[in-house]
Amino acid sequence: MQDCNNSTLSLYVPSDENPWDISKIRFIYRRLGFGISNDKAKSLLIKSPEDLVEELINSAKLLPLTTAPEWGFWNNAEINSSGNNQGYYKNVWQKQAFTNFINDGFRERLTLFWSNHFVTEYYDYNRANYLYQYHSRLQEYSLGNFKDFVSAIGLEPAMLMYLNGYSNKKKAPNENYARELYELFTLGEGNGYTSTDITETSRALTGYNKYSNGNGSTVIFNETTFDDGEKTIFGKTGSWGYQDVIDILFEEKKELIANFICEKLYLYFVSPVLNKEITSQLALTFIASNFELIPVYRQLFKSEHFFDLKSSNVLIKSPIDLFVFIQNDFEFVFPENFKKNYTNYLRFRCIEMGQEIFKPVDVAGWQENHDWISTGTLPMRWEFIEYILNRHFAGNKEQFRTFIKSLVGEDEKDPKVIVDKLKLHMFCKYDIKNEELQDALNIFKGDVPDNYFEDGTWDLSYESVPNQVYNLMLFLISLPEFQLK
Repeated sequence: MQDCNNSTLSLYVPSDENPWDISKIRFIYRRLGFGISNDKAKSLLIKSPEDLVEELINSAKLLPLTTAPEWGFWNNAEINSSGNNQGYYKNVWQKQAFTNFINDGFRERLTLFWSNHFVTEYYDYNRANYLYQYHSRLQEYSLGNFKDFVSAIGLEPAMLMYLNGYSNKKKAPNENYARELYELFTLGEGNGYTSTDITETSRALTGYNKYSNGNGSTVIFNETTFDDGEKTIFGKTGSWGYQDVIDILFEEKKELIANFICEKLYLYFVSPVLNKEITSQLALTFIASNFELIPVYRQLFKSEHFFDLKSSNVLIKSPIDLFVFIQNDFEFVFPENFKKNYTNYLRFRCIEMGQEIFKPVDVAGWQENHDWISTGTLPMRWEFIEYILNRHFAGNKEQFRTFIKSLVGEDEKDPKVIVDKLKLHMFCKYDIKNEELQDALNIFKGDVPDNYFEDGTWDLSYESVPNQVYNLMLFLISLPEFQLK
């Protein structure tokens, strides 16, 4: 795939060639959030692109962390005596994450991104309280300082258990976390470190092997298992400990760190084809801000490069994207007997399609984009979205009429206009093929006689309109472009 986006990081200023319109707002909320309804998007047109992105960033920064559950800091004995097991509380928190995706937009988009960077796999540590604590840390630092983020995440019990920091002791050093700290979290594979650096770093990271209050409680420093001898890391020699490693890393390798992280942000939020000229400029901003993340977010997400139409339709929706977009784009109401089980349904269907929240495939994380689509998962996408729309329709089909009236206007009678506006709402901008357009029109018209559309008999109050809209939606989700964002 070739990168055709030659726009710069200059502030996006709407123009005749690239106007500020409702499709741009939907684009922002597909990339930086999890979708947006038509009415909400229309209400935001009064804001400038710069102001809207700034508002998203500031709101996310000020958003309180998800409230800790009562079991969030229990030890194993307390969980075992609670009447529920670890798996029960894990399921509770996975469902909480889906609720956050639906409600909390940009902060939770970032939390999902960083969970796929600082990866842990739940079943390797199997403690729900650690899962909550890890998730909360991701939320806390997702708009914070990246150096502080690296320092904090490495001491999370979930990470200490997952990458063997808990078993890293003076007499039995374990290099697992030291290796991933450099290879996956800060520098990139084989980029700026040696096997000796890993060995010496692992010695400096020893000592975090003690429970504060019984098995499964917070992990604290244990001086007796810490290697206090001299270590040489990136050419620096001393009796280094945990924070020394972070300080040396960010002092000696700042350019490599900045480029590595900005490239990951670009690949996730902009395009699967890297533009190193852009990411190099972002890296300079990252370094100049002492590794604060918000200046990088501001520069990228307010830029003409981000809003360039050539970067639309180049990212494939993850399973989580697919489901949460459907909910947020339409805001349909489920029947009561399904509403209470909806987040569970999403969770299980995402697992079937390869995305279990808090359990990426391995320490390198989900590889995104084309890895989401296969001959097995694509039919699942169609089947599961059709099931969700069917639940909405069975619960209250009139909400399909209400939706289409709000989208196109109550007096609209032209089927071509209706098809086009629904396509624009459900897709990023693309030119629908003539044969697809004709198929869409035929499906929308259904059994309504053609002359009814010509003589004024048919309008959006016509009895069959909910069925017509429902059938059109089912057709549109079957098009390949529906999988893009």
